[in-house]
Amino acid sequence: MVKKLVSLVLAAVMVLGMMAGCSTNTEDIDVEAADTEATSRVALTLTMWLPSENTTPEAEEAVSAALNRLTQAKYDTALELKWIPRAQYADAVDARMQEITDMIEAEEQAAEEYRKWVKEQKAQGIEVEEPAEEEETEETLPLEDETIVNELGITITKYPEVGPKQFDIFLVTSYQQYNDYIENELIQQLDGELSGNSKLLKTYIYPTYLDLANVSGTYGIPNNHPVGEYQYLLVNKELVDKYDYDPDALTSVLKCGEFIKDIGNQVKAGKLEGVVPLLGEVEASNMHYFGLHEDKQEWSMIANQITNSMNYSSPCIPKSIFSTNVYINTVGLMKELGELGYIGDGTVKDGEKFAVGVIPGDPTSIAEYEDEYYVKAYSKPMMTEEDVFGAMFAVSSYSKSLARSMEIITYLNTSTDIRTILQYGAQGVHWDYTTEDSKDTIKILSKDYQMRLTDTGNVYMTYPGAGRPMSDWDAGKAMNLDMISSPFIKFPGVVTEENTPYLEELLELSKEYKARMEACPFAEWDDFVTEVKKEIKANELISKNLLDNTGEVSTSILGFYNEWHDEYYPN
Repeated sequence: MVKKLVSLVLAAVMVLGMMAGCSTNTEDIDVEAADTEATSRVALTLTMWLPSENTTPEAEEAVSAALNRLTQAKYDTALELKWIPRAQYADAVDARMQEITDMIEAEEQAAEEYRKWVKEQKAQGIEVEEPAEEEETEETLPLEDETIVNELGITITKYPEVGPKQFDIFLVTSYQQYNDYIENELIQQLDGELSGNSKLLKTYIYPTYLDLANVSGTYGIPNNHPVGEYQYLLVNKELVDKYDYDPDALTSVLKCGEFIKDIGNQVKAGKLEGVVPLLGEVEASNMHYFGLHEDKQEWSMIANQITNSMNYSSPCIPKSIFSTNVYINTVGLMKELGELGYIGDGTVKDGEKFAVGVIPGDPTSIAEYEDEYYVKAYSKPMMTEEDVFGAMFAVSSYSKSLARSMEIITYLNTSTDIRTILQYGAQGVHWDYTTEDSKDTIKILSKDYQMRLTDTGNVYMTYPGAGRPMSDWDAGKAMNLDMISSPFIKFPGVVTEENTPYLEELLELSKEYKARMEACPFAEWDDFVTEVKKEIKANELISKNLLDNTGEVSTSILGFYNEWHDEYYPN
């Protein structure tokens, strides 16, 4: 594709030059060559577009100067940076891509018109210069630098201006955008660089990120960061010992049910004071609901649970929520404990203990409970589609140099110096180290430059925030090693034009059953579940139209999901 575009652009430029009666300017022919050897140490200017939270022109100028001091010294590469407010960023990138495409198409059209004109002239016996033949050539960088003498009389390297059709490094901000760019050949495949000059990235970025970025090839580098959070199950050590329970058996809320009721009975009998049997109401972990508004994850009668053993390729089959035993049993237990008055409001009060509780956190925040409580993972941190595709650096197909662009991306993901400047601004202007002799923490000097931490590269390469040492990332790194990845990463959802009427019916039916479920007392819960299962089996909307794997895939949630999973993860 690139070679063809080069030939077309060359032809178009020749046409325009002849029509204007002047020679062509080779500096205008600067964009369609993507691959240049990383060892070509000629001066080069690359563009880099970034989404910003809040920046001023003065701050951008200071940051640009600071970054260029590093990249020019290390790689002979200058950066022309552009910051765009995050809400406008995706549209701005699309507009730039379209602008370049339009220019190329206009040049292609001009070249075609010139060829037709030449043919017409020859038909009339008029000799004119033939258009240049399309050659399989690839534009390369200049063999040597251009130099200038500055105001001090010193000869320095002149960095070339960015070409009108040049677009190099930018941030992809969604899976849909990533797919669109790949399908339209607007971003370049990076696997060759990842196996060559940029292979260092593989040791700095968690492997699952790169695995998921591979969509018939890798076209973007996800910005490494901690994902999600734990839900921890805490069980009081003193009470476990006092009432002779086996702590190894108390591994889930359901398995803690008898223990919670025992403690509740002791509290009710006045034998225990200052103890809440269950800290707060608990739901079955990581439920995924299928319905009309999956982005909102509204409660639906069709659902499944993402367990702690799953990853992005695991099957997670849609089914009736009343057939998901963990969910049904957890609701039943909460009904029973709630009616007994054994559930607290979820807050830890001074001087009060709880027998069992589920709280969010990370390995650092949970450490304060470890002396008094057995701590076990109720649910693990879960990587989502946004974690992978919400911020990933890519190289445009209109880049001056893929290899040189990847050098910058690799630098950002592996080095603290450039990473901290891009995130926090120019040292001494927007931030500085907290002491002259230590680089353990930083302080913020100005709010004129603010960026989202995950938008500027591998977060582990810079400081978590003002006054926070780099060691604060240790918990996040440990979480990434223990995380699960959602089985619905890359899943397009179940809403189609054909099944929307069915999903609208499902939404209303789900509201009805949710109200019935909430109104059901614990004493009637088992009978209620048995009856509902019969109703669902007889309900044509669910049993035939939405959960029949042999029916039309266009309407069946189960069929739609299975077709997608078999295509993406056939093994």
